[in-house]
Amino acid sequence: MNSYLALRDRKFDVTSAVVRKSDGLWRVEIETAPKEFDGETWSPALAHQGLRMPAHAPAGLAGATTSWRSSSDAAYPHPELALMYVFGHHAVYDATLTFGRFSEGHIELVWIGLCDVFWADDFMEAVPFECRCVASVMHG
Repeated sequence: MNSYLALRDRKFDVTSAVVRKSDGLWRVEIETAPKEFDGETWSPALAHQGLRMPAHAPAGLAGATTSWRSSSDAAYPHPELALMYVFGHHAVYDATLTFGRFSEGHIELVWIGLCDVFWADDFMEAVPFECRCVASVMHG
């Protein structure tokens, strides 16, 4: 799987992707290699610090999906926010996070949704993103 995070038509190589379980919640942290656009260095990072998932062990995440419209909705299933960092941290919304195949301490994931970047033009609000990567699964 080619590991990348795309904001609209701007594609970034994933340099680090980690999934770990801590205090009963799953955490996802994704970092990208910097690229220059419009005279600014972009290096988006995507994270969720507290996913409530029906899996006790990493292999149980395979095939699991969670989605949400907004973290302020009464039906939001997680105790923490999902955040995208570009030039500041902003909540991720209208999102779906799907875990794929688990093998030898790694799990595939696909995360799509919207985020605000507050840059300019097409990168202001409701910027579509897509992340496809293979994450290392860490314990604790």
